[in-house]
Amino acid sequence: MKKYVIFKDDDVGKDIQGLKRWIDIVLKNNAKAAIGLIGKYMKDRELMQFLNSLEEDRIEIFCHGFSHGRLPFILKEIWRKNRLFPVEFDRNSKSHSLSLIKYRDAESKYLKRKTICFGPPGNVWNDSVIDPLLKNDFKLMFSWVKAKHDLFTIPLTDNFKQSSLKEFVKKYNKNKDRRIYTLQFHHANLSDEQFNLINEVIDFLKNKEDRIFITPSELLKISKKDKEIYDLISPLN
Repeated sequence: MKKYVIFKDDDVGKDIQGLKRWIDIVLKNNAKAAIGLIGKYMKDRELMQFLNSLEEDRIEIFCHGFSHGRLPFILKEIWRKNRLFPVEFDRNSKSHSLSLIKYRDAESKYLKRKTICFGPPGNVWNDSVIDPLLKNDFKLMFSWVKAKHDLFTIPLTDNFKQSSLKEFVKKYNKNKDRRIYTLQFHHANLSDEQFNLINEVIDFLKNKEDRIFITPSELLKISKKDKEIYDLISPLN
């Protein structure tokens, strides 16, 4: 039975040099990745030239919001309890639509490809985001929980925070039986030690665990022929 891995890198636009370094490691190791582009950064010429130069079947771009509105860390616990502070994709359907329309408009001007996958900033969303996503032609969403209707969901598994392969394997072993293993990155937050560790992690996943690196679009195609994968990502309805 085939097992898969998706590298999910968030916050693309904040650190172009770090992004290039991360992508270079992925490509040199013959792996693949999904990178979450923040819409407001599409006006950056250097970033767009780099993203448009990438092979879509190796590096797939997904929408990571337009503004990436989020809360300072110190306020997150307060927000979890009462939701008093609005963040992007945790408000209402109208605000979700506006963000996604802005993203699509910028995408049509600056990107040579159209994204079909969405990853909410901070992995925060509510059910009212689903209809705006569908209306704006998104097919997939990264999340810790399934969508209730009509939208396919790529399950998140782990965040990459380790500084040694031993630490990574210990965490990985808790989820090693999952057919879809999604490892979330924030390239702008990686240390030099962690950048180097990515090489070992890719080697471990490919050659020790026999996992196949895929993009979100490939996962969607696989689900049409693999019932178990379909059941893992299909909506709850």
